[in-house]
Amino acid sequence: MSYEIVKNIKIEDDKVLIKGAANNAIPRDYVYWECHPLTKTLKEKGQKALEIEILRAYEEGNFQSGTQNKYTRALKILRHMPEYEKFNWHTAQNLDNYTKYKATHEQEFSDLLKRALNSKLPEQSYVITKKVNEQDVYFHYRKGASFAKWYSTIDKATKFNFEEDAKNIKKWFTNSENWSIISA
Repeated sequence: MSYEIVKNIKIEDDKVLIKGAANNAIPRDYVYWECHPLTKTLKEKGQKALEIEILRAYEEGNFQSGTQNKYTRALKILRHMPEYEKFNWHTAQNLDNYTKYKATHEQEFSDLLKRALNSKLPEQSYVITKKVNEQDVYFHYRKGASFAKWYSTIDKATKFNFEEDAKNIKKWFTNSENWSIISA
């Protein structure tokens, strides 16, 4: 299944333009194109409805982040909201039941998306650390990489907005029992 890697979204002349490229085309050529369904939403329902539809596209996996923007930040927040669990297709045990539930609770889901868009990321961040020869070193991880690096300064560490994200990353690595998660 393909998806769009989105670099930018803008509105020009009442048209929604997306700078993106398909994930399954190489070389990737990032160009602006008009997204007709989103333009229709903008014209018929307005800016707020458009923002919810864009966040929905990210949540469904049709848009993926090429850069961080307000929708990817809202998606991080959404995935940590307890109310989202019943709409989370990643953890659904039965996709048929999930699809029926989501369809019958569409307004509730839209309200949840709106709340995520209007929320801010927590100010507190977290880093992973461990001791090497009695010195603290700090974990640095680049999304999608199969390895991590350790630095002696905290400013190079990967900062996690949610402690749960740091715990989940830590689980991916062997010999991580002596790693700690601290506030940055």
